[in-house]
Amino acid sequence: MVPVGKNSLNNIYSFKGEALLPENAYYGTEKVEMNSTVNEERFLSNRVEFIETGIKAIDFFIPIIKGYKLGIFGGAGVGKTVLMKEMIFNINKQSENTSNIFIGSGERSREAIELYNELNSSNLMNKSAMYISKMNESPGARMSIVPIGVTAAEYLRDKENQDVLLFIDNIYRFLQAENETSASLGKRPSVGGYQSTLESDVANIEDRLYKNDNGSITSFQTMFLPMDDLSDPSAVAVFNHLDGSLVLSRAQSAKNIFPAFDPLASQSNSVSEEYLGRKHFEAIIEAKRVLKAYKDLEDVILILGFDELDEESKNTVKKALQLENFFTQNFFMTEHFTKSPGVFVSMEDTVDSVIRILEGKYLKQSPEIFQYVGSNLNIPTDEELELNNSSAE
Repeated sequence: MVPVGKNSLNNIYSFKGEALLPENAYYGTEKVEMNSTVNEERFLSNRVEFIETGIKAIDFFIPIIKGYKLGIFGGAGVGKTVLMKEMIFNINKQSENTSNIFIGSGERSREAIELYNELNSSNLMNKSAMYISKMNESPGARMSIVPIGVTAAEYLRDKENQDVLLFIDNIYRFLQAENETSASLGKRPSVGGYQSTLESDVANIEDRLYKNDNGSITSFQTMFLPMDDLSDPSAVAVFNHLDGSLVLSRAQSAKNIFPAFDPLASQSNSVSEEYLGRKHFEAIIEAKRVLKAYKDLEDVILILGFDELDEESKNTVKKALQLENFFTQNFFMTEHFTKSPGVFVSMEDTVDSVIRILEGKYLKQSPEIFQYVGSNLNIPTDEELELNNSSAE
């Protein structure tokens, strides 16, 4: 039986529905059968409402709309869980009528303890419930915990008219558990050694996450990539259901760019002029063009050197390096490691800052001035610096 509703919040639950913090358990918490909350009518709402995460790279390149499904893809150690914790913290600061469901499927118990402590110290645990199955538990437990958490999210949306933020860490471990169960039952494997029911296993979860007139379930799903391979069958199966994909790249983290966001590999259905307006939409197109041009020039620079480029290519490289540095950001969730205060940047400030870089207003300045800043609206442009210097003379 699954503990559901507002009385179930402020606790951690096992796959059996047992409260792991009995001192926080509320007497009379309602319990329902797993998957009993599936809404057969599925009246979808098409009203567009953006969720600001305060994370520059996400709000600029892949803005999140309520009810969207966002996949967070990356190999081991590139920062998927840290990014997810930052989004929980930032989004809840901006929204009152929001509940959080965190599903831990096959991950480390240390991560769940850290998340609980951080949510508790931020006074967010009273709006959150965690459903945890650790990596040392049986495949049945790791497989069941995801539909259990989704059941709790559906109840909050449809019965209590809440907007729900659903975090699944890690959807790959759920599919891995399904695969182990399939193998133990002697079923024949399919492509890449995965279970033959891979597509339907994913669909049974993803098709329940949407926005209707009662409320919304906006889901963030971390996805481990075996050997960093985006063409892995498990990744492809999940990709097909997502409204957006956020790819964290080892190449970016090697450059000391955190979050290690890859803007060229990441995409979202929300990137359209109809949703974003002309200014933001055209800024995304131009920023991606500049970054792609820089990527194409990287080999030329390695072989011939930067000085051999023509003036236009030099300016493109300067803009790209400034953009890369601008999208670095200090997180609230890493303050105790970095000793640097976290920063929340509004979507409007982010867009205006990027446009200033694309217009070439900082070409005479070093890209490093943009590293780990908030917005650059208070950084003087080349023209302003020249005026200041001339007036000083």
